[in-house]
Amino acid sequence: MCASVSAPLLTRVKSWQLVGLGLTGWCALYSIALLTFGPGSLIVGNAQGGCFAATMTLAGFEARRYRKKPVAVAVVDPFLGVTIIQLNQMIARTAQKNGFRIEPLHRTEMQLGFGVRLVSAGRTLVFETNRWQEPVIDLVHLQDTEENRKKVYADLAVIVGRGMPDENALAFVQTHPIQFLVGKELEEIVQTEKTAEKPAEMVVPES
Repeated sequence: MCASVSAPLLTRVKSWQLVGLGLTGWCALYSIALLTFGPGSLIVGNAQGGCFAATMTLAGFEARRYRKKPVAVAVVDPFLGVTIIQLNQMIARTAQKNGFRIEPLHRTEMQLGFGVRLVSAGRTLVFETNRWQEPVIDLVHLQDTEENRKKVYADLAVIVGRGMPDENALAFVQTHPIQFLVGKELEEIVQTEKTAEKPAEMVVPES
């Protein structure tokens, strides 16, 4: 990722403004020379004014050079330091705010990689979070999740991930009860819940 870098003063002034200032300074210095140096005013005035105008012109070129110079900007990882336990808590807390009921996870669900179990309007949702760090969500991943969803008798499985689904994965969800919680949507939940004061409700597995 690149951004524009600039000198503190030069980039606040346009190049044409500096050139114009140089010409104005030339005229001013020439006028002073006429009043001060008498017969030698032509040479002195042109010399002083020319130096001033040249300096301002060069400053204009320098300002333009600084504006075009790129610099790398460090990108902050929004998920830095977030553990899978914290992620499960954040999802659970967000779901509670939206009227979902959190249910304890069954041991089988935990073994299959699900971290949150919700119920809404009689439908059960399970959130798969154990693979959330993977950079890409592919078709094989979705097929595994679909099989696991059937094993725990959930109505809908939600795949949580920092990565994005590929084209085959996007096509697969069109005909299967699977959804994604990824990208900007997941970032917003994490950033919002990082600032939450109330600790998340812990979900303990059933014995």
